[in-house]
Formats: sequence, structure tokens, C-alpha cells
Amino acid sequence: MSRLIEPSDIPESLWHAETMCLHLAPTLLTAWKHLLQHSGLEEKALQPVPPAITGGLSKEATDDHLAWRFSGSSARVQLSLLDPRGELAEVADAFAKVFSGGTILVADLPCGSGAAALTLLASIAELRSQARIPRTPLYVKVVGGELSDFARCYASQALDHIKEILAEQAIWVSAEFLSWDALDKFSTADLTNRLTVLGQGCSARLMVLANFSDFLQREGKWNDAVPQFESLFVHGRANNSFVLWIEPQTNKVIGSGGFFNRAIVWFKKLFSAHQTKEEQKALVVENLRKSAAEVRHPLKDHQFSVHLVVQRFDLPLSGAKA
Repeated sequence: MSRLIEPSDIPESLWHAETMCLHLAPTLLTAWKHLLQHSGLEEKALQPVPPAITGGLSKEATDDHLAWRFSGSSARVQLSLLDPRGELAEVADAFAKVFSGGTILVADLPCGSGAAALTLLASIAELRSQARIPRTPLYVKVVGGELSDFARCYASQALDHIKEILAEQAIWVSAEFLSWDALDKFSTADLTNRLTVLGQGCSARLMVLANFSDFLQREGKWNDAVPQFESLFVHGRANNSFVLWIEPQTNKVIGSGGFFNRAIVWFKKLFSAHQTKEEQKALVVENLRKSAAEVRHPLKDHQFSVHLVVQRFDLPLSGAKA
């Protein structure tokens, strides 16, 4: 399998090998600090993190998540991209295929304040600025789906703030942040249509689903959301089309009867007619990829831990079982 970058080649601005510590990408911090300053949240971000901060639709909930959870969400995505411990082979292979150059489509669902898309773009830019990967022209179409108006606004502002920095590394970005409710077939149809239109002519497509398990599993929304996921996955089929589903590593996510067990059973049934027996056999909870790291907090003089679990789903062009 291919990799975007070998662990030994990751620059210290992103990963300090001696201390085994992740550093969030400089351009990502530029975007995050801009949002904090613009929204008057700098002091809040320095305060101790209260328990059970999960985000929400109100401005207060969105601000709390931006101040206290953005860095953790970003760290999980950056860890999955860089894979400094060499634990996420299939994931690293997907990133290598998507970000090799050309015109690509990246869907960030639910995007929140843009942590996943911003982290990917900023990390790629840093690898290029440090001459660790080629500066092959890369045109990225970003589509974020999110129900919170406030979060979509933050995502748009953050990306606009760093577009020129990305362009210096031959990364040109266009972005749309759409209102999307994972339980609503109409907003999902609108999102799917935009992804289909924007995906035309793209050499690769990547859908990042992150930090969704709390809503789908704990709040019991999985069955209501399944028709929408079927629409996104079936209509997302293309050559070099991947879904990376990234979640915190908890018992509710990876345990027996946990979130990923349900998601994998659902996916195998949906695409059963277009997978080999070997592919079906390999797609089990026991083969989920996991990683963990310490992360240097960008605003405080301390480190925090992140633990992730990630599943790669390929969306075969040959079709899906009806």
C-alpha cells in the first residue's frame, strides 16, 4: 500500500518523534486563532474544559465546542493523516490516493466549524512547505454539511482566512457549506446533488465522517439516519472514492454491539453484491484501525491525549445492492 509520507519524514512542526508528540499544523492554528479572536473566545479557550461538551445548534453550544473541542477533533484527523506510528495502513493509502494532485472532492460531514477539512488542508500545506511531499498543483473542492448556522459560518470564515496561505503551496480551494440534517431526506438529497455535480471531473473523492457516534449511537438516531447514509454512499460511488469514518476510541464505539459494529454490518449488507468474500471477511470490528498520541496544546503549556478508531470504506463504482 502507498503512503502520503513515511513516518520518518514527518517534520517536527507536525510530529516530534523523540517525544512522540503531535503538533497541530501551523496554518490550522492560524485559522483557529482567527476564529477565537473574531468571536471573543480567546479567554474561554484557556479555561479548563468542562465535561460533556458535545456541540449543538445554538451559538453558545457552537462556541463551547470551538473553544474546547476543536483542538481534539483536529488532532484525531491529523493523526489519521500522518499515521506517525504506522498503525493505519489502509487509511494512509486512501489519503495518498486522494491527495496526490489534480482536482479532488472532499466532503466533511458533519463539518461543525470545519475541523476535519481545515486540518487536512493545513497539514498537506505544511508537508509541502517543508519539502516533504511534491508541490503538485492540487485543486480541492470542499463541501461541508452541517445543521448549525453558526458552525457553518465559522468554517467558511476559517477557510477564507487561510486560502492565500494554501495557494502559496499550490493548493487552491473552493468551498460550500450547506445546511444538512442527517435525519432529513430532503437536505440529504440537496447535499448529494451538490456532491454529484462537483464530483464530475475529479480524480478522487473523499468523504470524512467524524465525531458522529455520540449522536447516532448514544442518542439512538442510527436507524433514522441510515436512509441518508445509504443515499450518500450509493451516490458517492466513483473511481478512487473513499469514506473515512473517524471516531474517538471508546467502548461505545468499538465494543460488542457498539457503533462501528452496526455501521460495518450495514455497509456489508449494502455493498454485499459488489464485494469479494475476502473483502467481506476482512470487514469486521476486530480489524478496525486504532491509534493514539499525545498532543501539544497550542494555547496552553501542557499536552493532552487523543485516541482514535477509523474505518475506511471503499465505494465501488460497480454498484450497490438495492
